[in-house]
Amino acid sequence: MSKVLAAGGVVWRGGEVRPALEGTPTQTPYEFLVVHRPKYDDWSLPKGKLEPGELLPACAVREIAEETGVQVCLGPQLGVTTYPVEGAEKQVTYWLAQVRHSAAILARPYAEPASPHEINETRWVDQAQAQELLTQEYDRNLVAHAEQCLSQGWCDSTPVMLVRHGKAKNRLKWKTDDSLRPLKKRGKHQAAALASTLSAFGISRLFCSPWKRCEQTVRPYLKASGIRCEYPDVLSEDGFAANPYGGLELLRTQLKATLTEGPTALCSHAPVLIPLIRALGNDFLEETLVPLETGESLIVHVISDAEGSPKLIAAERAGAEPPAGYVLD
Repeated sequence: MSKVLAAGGVVWRGGEVRPALEGTPTQTPYEFLVVHRPKYDDWSLPKGKLEPGELLPACAVREIAEETGVQVCLGPQLGVTTYPVEGAEKQVTYWLAQVRHSAAILARPYAEPASPHEINETRWVDQAQAQELLTQEYDRNLVAHAEQCLSQGWCDSTPVMLVRHGKAKNRLKWKTDDSLRPLKKRGKHQAAALASTLSAFGISRLFCSPWKRCEQTVRPYLKASGIRCEYPDVLSEDGFAANPYGGLELLRTQLKATLTEGPTALCSHAPVLIPLIRALGNDFLEETLVPLETGESLIVHVISDAEGSPKLIAAERAGAEPPAGYVLD
């Protein structure tokens, strides 16, 4: 059976704590954005199919923008559902998503609003209303799961991306300084695709190895978003080998800084990224998510623990190229 890939999100707002003149402060309820599809006469979460060459995170933010008119940045992945549709298997990946004002949005193409024949109403609803309104049981369960996660602190999560540079020219055939070895054509395509993933997760701070293949990997995103980048030598292969403590300290510093300064990405090389990922301290990261392929990213979602230190709550891997083996229709 052929597979159709799609993506969307549970878009949320609320949860602010409001001080009270007397007594205990109150918290506003979480609300979720749902859409009505006249073709099916149903209420659902915003989602849609991949376009040619598109990556799943980019699809999620594009479909949300088209169906609801809001620009979001993604948080942790919430779930994946699979069901048959018109002789094919449809697989939909959902993220927690929040409306954000970020320079990252500048790196996205214009999202054409859905026609009234596709989406004719959007509505913010609380948990009880969502359970009454949403047509599909999976959507109802996903919203319930989202509210539970938000209540456990995921509302304050921030992503940190560890990015491996795109496919570079062959190391063995490169006769000059390895720091000058550039991307191949495939690597440049991966860099262009990476820009959409960085944008989807709202990356506003970038740290990159100064070596050419890494600089070329983040260049499309920097150009599209206008975000500035720092190039610490400890993220280069030679710089990290000479000062691994400095590279690990940079990671620790940025994991903590991201809690107040915004979503962050570090772009480097496999010999650097492997010890950085191991330093995150979660066994499942090392076992399932490394080593990264060229152009791939590991996204970890971080919150502050009781002592104010960064705590990892979720992780996922983002590919550098569209998944193989799926159909567009």
